[in-house]
Amino acid sequence: MNANHPSDPSRRSILRLGAAAALAAPFAGMIAPALAADDQAGAKDAADTARSASSARSAEYGGLPMGIQSYTLRSLSFDKALDTIANELKLKHVELFPGHHPGLTPPKVKEKLQARGLSASAYGVVPFKKDIEANRPHFEVGRVLGIKSLSCDPDPDAFDSLDKLVEEYQIAAAIHPHGPGHRWALIKTMQDAVKDHHKLIGLCNDTGHLIRAGQDPVEACHAFHDRLCGVHFKDFKKLGNGKWEDCVLGDGQLDVDALTRTLLEMKFKGALSLEYEGGDPVNASKKCLDRVNQAAKKVRTA
Repeated sequence: MNANHPSDPSRRSILRLGAAAALAAPFAGMIAPALAADDQAGAKDAADTARSASSARSAEYGGLPMGIQSYTLRSLSFDKALDTIANELKLKHVELFPGHHPGLTPPKVKEKLQARGLSASAYGVVPFKKDIEANRPHFEVGRVLGIKSLSCDPDPDAFDSLDKLVEEYQIAAAIHPHGPGHRWALIKTMQDAVKDHHKLIGLCNDTGHLIRAGQDPVEACHAFHDRLCGVHFKDFKKLGNGKWEDCVLGDGQLDVDALTRTLLEMKFKGALSLEYEGGDPVNASKKCLDRVNQAAKKVRTA
């Protein structure tokens, strides 16, 4: 997504198509295809190996549940992206971008995650409308995947339906800000929208987009301290003429140390997803993860 065009129609189109593909299959009675005995044994061995490596890695970051938004690796096939997350980035949590797995049912997506020792932490960004039954399929996806939250862009009249659905499914609806001009660009606007609603309706703190909107991501953590459902750990640097460029964490305007310290102090256990939208995503992600780990070490030694 081009940071200079927050309503980029190409990403919106991809998101709609991906969500439609994910939701196309009926959910009643869904059962993942059974694996042959040999395949099950091989998948278990691979999952055990990946889980062991990723658990060692997750002991870093000060204990934060560090994961990644799969949109970061959208240039890779879904299988290649999952292999990269488990084996190269050595993470175990993935927030799934709906457009990344066209044609795969939620059980099949979950099967692919489990084979690599990965788990889905969140899913999105998805739209929410006033109609509760139009919104329900997204929660059914979440139920199958076992996620903590749905990163979302709700219509202003969607909150009454979300009150019922988050209570029923115990899956959070996390409003995703999308920069200047977006209806959920400002911290205060989002606070006012959720204050009289269910506690599981809160914020997905997209740090990069808040920065572009002149907002402070650390302040957002405190403002939504009891409603902070997710974080997109992202950075942008200003180029001039109102343009921004996605960059490695710490190379832009994000105070990585302050944000990491705040999340550790909050004992944050929600969906924490590195998100990088620029080129060379694998190497850039490694640099970003190292930067978060350095920040966590500073907190431990302070």
